[in-house]
Amino acid sequence: MQYKHFKEKLNSRIFLNNDDLNLEILTTVINSPERYIGLFRVTNAKTKLIQNLTQSHEIKFGDFIEDILTEYIAEMGYENLDKNIGFDEKGDRLNSDQIFKDKSNFIYLIEQKIRDDHDSTKKRGQYANFIKKIRTIKEKYPNHKIIASMWFSDSWLRKNRKYYLEQIANNTDDLVKLHIFYGDEIFINLFNRIDIWGELISHLRQNKSERCKDILSVPDFDTSTEIKNALIKLKRENPKLIKKLLSDNPKFVELRKELFPTGANLKAIL
Repeated sequence: MQYKHFKEKLNSRIFLNNDDLNLEILTTVINSPERYIGLFRVTNAKTKLIQNLTQSHEIKFGDFIEDILTEYIAEMGYENLDKNIGFDEKGDRLNSDQIFKDKSNFIYLIEQKIRDDHDSTKKRGQYANFIKKIRTIKEKYPNHKIIASMWFSDSWLRKNRKYYLEQIANNTDDLVKLHIFYGDEIFINLFNRIDIWGELISHLRQNKSERCKDILSVPDFDTSTEIKNALIKLKRENPKLIKKLLSDNPKFVELRKELFPTGANLKAIL
């Protein structure tokens, strides 16, 4: 995979252009004002917003790693299958992070997370969901051998490895083989393609080096041209949100006091 393609895919998934980012910021604040205001928050609204944006970037980065692995799986000669694998007993749709098959018609399932740092409740839920998806795949592809793996791409954190290994050891289904992998282990032991891991790490390292001086910032809501343009665009595309922002609802009154103290930019949409 060429670095140019890697970077374009990363940017399209995570790093929006400034106009789109400002519109996203504004929409987020109006949709959930209670997340940014109130006496029981030690941080101001702008600081809290930056925190939420960084968390959003982390989540989108996990999605990006899924997208990239899907492309690498195809490059390695496997056949990607429909990630919508079916429904659980409650009727909720089940989606796999990766599902593909090899030339021997073995079915592979990979459930991905960036790092293994979950608390005890979440780790149990995650493993239960993993098993639920395996059962659904067994129904969809009867009599196929299934190789199912949990993969944490960041090998530095292995908080629940012992728990997962204990659960995997309880497997008695001859048609299902279970694994847990960290970092490069999946490329060594499952794909036998350590070169792919090396390329992925090289691309990540180059991109991080290019962005080493980037600092996430939010334009001034009250006076900046960027937010004024975002307000004008939002009024055109979603006037109901603007109506909320300008309403007498106490939450929005407080929000305007904190983010739009002089009302300079709000006058642009009146």
